[in-house]
Amino acid sequence: MNFKDMTKQEIIDYINGIRKKYDGKIAIPAHHYQNSDLVDLSDLVGDSYKLAVECAKLSAEFVVFCGVRFMAEGAAVLAKENQRVLHPDPNAGCPMADMISEEEAKIAFDKISKLSTKPIAPVVYMNSYVDMKAFCGEKGGTVCTSSNSKKIVKYYLDSGFNVFFSPDHKLGINTAKELGLQDDEICKIKRDLSLEGNPATARMFLWDGFCHVHVDFSIEDVANIREKYPEIKVIVHPECLKEVVNASDSSGSTQKIYNEVTNSPDDVKWAIGTEINFVQRLADNNPNKMIVPLRENKCYNMAKINLVNLAEAIESIDKYYMNGEELKNEVFVEEEYRENARIALKKMIEIVES
Repeated sequence: MNFKDMTKQEIIDYINGIRKKYDGKIAIPAHHYQNSDLVDLSDLVGDSYKLAVECAKLSAEFVVFCGVRFMAEGAAVLAKENQRVLHPDPNAGCPMADMISEEEAKIAFDKISKLSTKPIAPVVYMNSYVDMKAFCGEKGGTVCTSSNSKKIVKYYLDSGFNVFFSPDHKLGINTAKELGLQDDEICKIKRDLSLEGNPATARMFLWDGFCHVHVDFSIEDVANIREKYPEIKVIVHPECLKEVVNASDSSGSTQKIYNEVTNSPDDVKWAIGTEINFVQRLADNNPNKMIVPLRENKCYNMAKINLVNLAEAIESIDKYYMNGEELKNEVFVEEEYRENARIALKKMIEIVES
């Protein structure tokens, strides 16, 4: 079908029709940053941690993942043997995940292992590709998300390790400060693999990556919104600059922001420093509250997933069943990475759920 010539409602009706036809065999998870049309069609919605946990519980034969590529990869790593994972647009990547490779991580790990006073545990942010997750699994480390980074890092620090945290420096330093680490206990690993800080006293080694959506928020944005709305509460994502987090009333993962804003009294005014689609949906879902963006920053990779390419993925499942045709944009994980990436992801869940 040519979905581009169809109305939005026609596409939605088509997707729902195919899902009804194959009752229970197709599941659609969606990240909070997806637009409302996709969220409304999804079976489960959440941040990267919730999606990792809940996707692993799905029994559907086909999982059509509405999110960026590393999320679909994670679902494929944890998928059961009979499950197939599709991603509506493989070009929906993540610039932060592109900021570190397995090869760079190995060089950095070897370098800091020689300089550190304790053994190193690698912890990679969920916003990374499967090679990095596999690297951490192989080296006895794990994955973290913005909702659990404090618990994950504390687990390793308390177990006698220093931590190599990648790729997001901003989440890393905000986590370090939340854990009470001092400046001399934090060492930055620059993209050229040089070090900034003292490796002999460092407890956390932070890779110099960032999220382009969140580093654009500034302390001026916080000051301006407070001047405009003196009683406003500011909540931001911990991928923001340390100065922005410090200037805000609170910070937390997408799921924490969702819960805190949704469960707050109607008279609380909110300015939210994260992806604009999510902020707009929170405002739409809470019409009795004043909810505004700290600034309108958009994740253009998340926006690459839309009704048209979701419908094309769903259509390919129908053709697969009817005629044995090839699935569209199926996610494959190289076997050399699958086992260790699965170890790292399961270790995260084990630590958090314990």
